[in-house]
Amino acid sequence: MKRLINYLIGLNVLVLGITLNTRSLLGVSAFTTLPYALKEMTPISFGVANIILYMVLVVAQLLIERKLKMDILLEVPFSFIMGYILDLYQIIIPASPESLGLRIVILLAGNVCTAFGVYTMVQSHLVLAPVDGVILSISNHYNKAYSLCKNCFDITMIVSTIILCLVTRSPLYGIGVGTIFSALCVGRIIKWFEIKQFSLIRS
Repeated sequence: MKRLINYLIGLNVLVLGITLNTRSLLGVSAFTTLPYALKEMTPISFGVANIILYMVLVVAQLLIERKLKMDILLEVPFSFIMGYILDLYQIIIPASPESLGLRIVILLAGNVCTAFGVYTMVQSHLVLAPVDGVILSISNHYNKAYSLCKNCFDITMIVSTIILCLVTRSPLYGIGVGTIFSALCVGRIIKWFEIKQFSLIRS
């Protein structure tokens, strides 16, 4: 029950963090740049765009693991739930304020919430978001730190979004200083949470 409660808290904090990043208007979270651009280019919602990305990442995990695993298959229904919650938060969280200072505060809060949400969900050892699931699969398969793989994945998403926008001759939707900050710092914040937990366990 404790793990489930922590998981639900982590899920909602993660969605809150993603939404705050979009509301800052300084650049969305690095790992959401691709669905955000897709949302801007098509009539589909942000949540549905994320569902599409999640399905691709589920397939990627299956290819990395080279076998059917229940925890990966459970990410399919999770993806739809996550997508609908994202759309809900997009409705209930108000638009960005005009004050640049307040928007910077919202951006920082969004990145901390994103990192804490991801960390909490991973530590709960329940169903992961496909983004976190594919990063964890890469981390385990290549024996690399999760935080490092997170940084690399985020940078890959930004580059993919830039390529998509250039190919379609579209503006660089959602990419800004906040995106770069997210790509460089969210993984580091997760690493800080990892170190903090290790210190608490030793003490």
